Amino acid sequence: MHMKPLVETNQKAIDIAILLLRIMAGLILFVAGAGKVLGWFGGFGMTTTTELFKSNMHLSAFWAYVSSYAEFVGGFLIIIGFLTRFAAITLVINMVVATLLVGFKNFFLGGAAYPCLLFVVFMVIVLTGPMLYSVDGWLYNKKSTGTINLKLSTAL
Repeated sequence: MHMKPLVETNQKAIDIAILLLRIMAGLILFVAGAGKVLGWFGGFGMTTTTELFKSNMHLSAFWAYVSSYAEFVGGFLIIIGFLTRFAAITLVINMVVATLLVGFKNFFLGGAAYPCLLFVVFMVIVLTGPMLYSVDGWLYNKKSTGTINLKLSTAL
């Protein structure tokens, strides 16, 4: 029996896997952030979000804005793969705080399992980077081939 396909690393498959992970995790936080910031997708908007942060978590409006915009902007950046590691680190911090605030009581049933899973997903993205199918990957490949530098020098 030939086992190579079951155990070898396939770089193309990893590139696609990270793309799918980025799109889904980024979309989850983009939608959550858009709801908090703009009231999109059935969200409350910033005024109610700020009030909920104050009353439920005892956090100031400043932290409500930081968290909500981290999800909104960071989620979008993760989806397209631009400034990916920066966005992922921001979301790692956001999800660690969310995990701690939700707490570990009933971890798997209504507890911190959801933000903790997102923490792990964004850590994977920090560790792997955006991979090939991303704006960062496209810019890196353009820079490596000199195409971007040539165009910029011609424009100047």
